[in-house]
Amino acid sequence: MIRCAAVAGLGVALLPDHACVADLRSGALVRVLPDWRGQEGIVHLIFTTHTGLPPLVRPWIDLLAAHFATAGLFSG
Repeated sequence: MIRCAAVAGLGVALLPDHACVADLRSGALVRVLPDWRGQEGIVHLIFTTHTGLPPLVRPWIDLLAAHFATAGLFSG
C-alpha cells in the first residue's frame, strides 16, 4: 500500500529495492535521496515442521543467504 501511495504521488516512502525496482526503472518512482539507505535488517525464515527439511530447502536457504548479503541485489 505504501508503494502504491508513493506511485500515486501521495508522498515519500521508504521501500525495499525488491518492492519497487520495476517502478524505479519505469520512472513511476524516483529516488529523492540517492545517497541515503535505510538500516540493514535481518531476514528470518520460519518453518512449520520440526522433523527436518526437504532436500532442496537447504540449498534454497543458502542461496537466499548469499543473495541477501549481496549489496544491490534487486536494484540491478
